[in-house]
Order: sequence, then structure tokens, then C-alpha cells
Amino acid sequence: MQENIPKRALGYAFILPAFILLGLFRLYPILRNFILSFTSWDMVTADPRFIGIANYLELFSDEDFFSSIVVTLEYAVSFIVLSLVVGLALSLCMTAKNKMNIFYRTVFFSPTVTSMVAMSAVWLFIYHPQYGSLNSILGMLGIQPVRWLNTMDTALPSLVMMNVWKRMGFCTVVYLGALLGISSETVEAARIDGANEWQLLWHIKLPLISPTTFMLVILMTIESFQVFTQINVMTQGGPNGSTTNLVTYMYMQAFDQFRVGYGSAIAVVLLAIVLLIYLIQMYFERFVNYD
Repeated sequence: MQENIPKRALGYAFILPAFILLGLFRLYPILRNFILSFTSWDMVTADPRFIGIANYLELFSDEDFFSSIVVTLEYAVSFIVLSLVVGLALSLCMTAKNKMNIFYRTVFFSPTVTSMVAMSAVWLFIYHPQYGSLNSILGMLGIQPVRWLNTMDTALPSLVMMNVWKRMGFCTVVYLGALLGISSETVEAARIDGANEWQLLWHIKLPLISPTTFMLVILMTIESFQVFTQINVMTQGGPNGSTTNLVTYMYMQAFDQFRVGYGSAIAVVLLAIVLLIYLIQMYFERFVNYD
């Protein structure tokens, strides 16, 4: 037993730096934010002033806050569903092992590793109402130009479209790995039993790659609730708040209106919503096929 003590202490010594960094850059900011949510502070005065739950009481009577929740959920559902569907469709088209598919995989994955600020700037030009390439294509088809980012009906779908384009390569590559991992004997056995391609997809491939789908749903959910850069660059939350999600609204309150306590309260509620969605997702894990 005494011989194990130095080994155990050595193990703790190895993981201590990681725990220090985790506590310093993860746990402490969360705790600090939670404390600030009970205060009133404008980042100018010396010390935050404790006001109890006043920020939360105001928050749950704030129509703009509830509007930002709706925008966040609309964006999340659209982004997750389209990313998974497009990624799965592309991966099914690229399962064959040839040089062209390797080229296509690289092309579709390249936006994933590109700077979001750079991509937002490119798509700002694509969506330009007068000189944008998208409206130029529509003009060739005899369709009137659309103010993609300047109308409430099209601003949020335009952001979703851009983000699906950026992330579909990641979903494609992950799904491709899962599809290539399916046993060829299983597929051949289903074909011998008379299964067509649709039945093969629905009854064999989709159940076997359900762990991958579950993982992607969790990753895409987390990402969809963190969206900020593209909104800040392309729409600044407009027009009329139609693209103001929770993160953008939190930023506006904390750093534009200098209401740090109120912004911290929004961050706490955002964390609670994400945790709730995560628990719901964990409940549905029972339907995932890990065999």
C-alpha cells in the first residue's frame, strides 16, 4: 500500500496542471459570471453592486429576451436538420473509393477550417442586393433581386444557409467514416434477401450509423447555441431583431448597454437551456443502436 502512494501522488502531479488550467479558464469564469448575475455593474464603477434576483425578474418580463430565445431555437432546429441531411446525402454519394471522391471530400471539408470572419465577409458579398452573385444568378432566371440580409423573412434563413454550407463538410466526412465502417457482409446479406437501396438505407445503414448521428446532433446543438461571429459581422442582430439570438442579445446588453449583470443573467439562463436540451438528448440515447 505504501508503495502505491508515491505512484498515486505522481499521477496527481501529472494531472494537476490540467486541473489548474481547467479551473482557471473554465470553472472560475462560470462561477464569476453566476455571481455577477446578481449584481448591477457597468464596467466603469469600481465594484459591482449586489441587487439580488432583480436581473432575473427583469429578464423574465423582457419581450426581447423571449424573442431571442425563439430566434435561437429556430436557428438551431434549421441548422441541425439541414446540416445532417445534407451531410448524409453527400456522404452517400462519395462512398466509392476513387480519386474524384477524394478530391470532393477535400473540397467539401475546406470551408470547415476556414475563418468564420472571412467566410462571413465572402457571404456578405454573395448576398449583396445589387452586386451579389446570388442575385446575379436569380436575375439570369428572370427573378427580381432579393434583399437577403435586410428583410425579416430572409435574414435568418440566409444565415442558416451560410452556416450549413460551412459545416456540411464536417458532417459529410464524419458520416462517410461511419458508412465505410459498415460491414460489407451485412450489406450483401440484405441485398441477397431482396432489399432495395431505400430499404438498405432505412433498415440497415441508418440504424448502424445512429451513434454517429447522435454525436453530430449533440455537437451541432452546442455549436448552434454559440453562434455569434457571423451574426455580428453580417447582420448585427437585425433587421428588427430577427437575427438576435441569445448570445448576441447577451453581448448587446453587456458590452453595448454596459449592463454586465444583466448580460451575465442571460448567460446563466443560456447555460440552463443548453443543459436542459442535453438532458433531453441523453434521454433519447436509449434509441441509439450501439450493436
